[in-house]
Amino acid sequence: MAVKEPNPEPKEIKETLWSVWPTWESWTWTGFEGKTIQVEVYSKYPKVRLYINNKLIGEQATTQEQQFKATFPVPYSSGQLKAVGVENDKEMESTILQTAGEAAKIKVTADRKEITADGQDLSFVTIEITDKDGVFQPNANNRLTFKVEGVGTIVAVGNADIKDCDSYVGNTRKAWKGRALVVIRSSRNAGDIKLTVSSLGLAEAAINIKTIK
Repeated sequence: MAVKEPNPEPKEIKETLWSVWPTWESWTWTGFEGKTIQVEVYSKYPKVRLYINNKLIGEQATTQEQQFKATFPVPYSSGQLKAVGVENDKEMESTILQTAGEAAKIKVTADRKEITADGQDLSFVTIEITDKDGVFQPNANNRLTFKVEGVGTIVAVGNADIKDCDSYVGNTRKAWKGRALVVIRSSRNAGDIKLTVSSLGLAEAAINIKTIK
């Protein structure tokens, strides 16, 4: 499930022959309350139902004829957006998007928490900004600072913003759409690497990565 970005009035989003409409896994659209937003749901089930705050918005087919996709026009209101796959009139499984509050905390997740101590092995660490309840905040763009202690180094930092011209080498990066990435490289010594991520006004977070011979 994803949501088509609404036009930022009075401006508008324009498509070209090679573009696609910006679409996000987000139900945090402050300033668009009451305005209609398009919600897209892809499903392996023959039907899907869409709920807002446990109120049924509608049900649509998602068979091959519909290219397994349903589009629901929905007046935006904050809370919980839930899509449910339906088969034989039975609700099978669901996915949820939750409106986030203000950015408050940092979440750190490594794709590998154990790497080889050969001076070349890498761990890719995803940084996510959440509200005080741990709900991902997809509009956060806070400046992040990274500190590494132990037997490893930061080899690169980044985000997915193609307009961001900051260096990939360094110890700081702005989040984009709530996320950033840090790449950690091992040394030739076995031991622990500690990555600490901080940002003004946010609770910092840390993660430990073990290197082994």
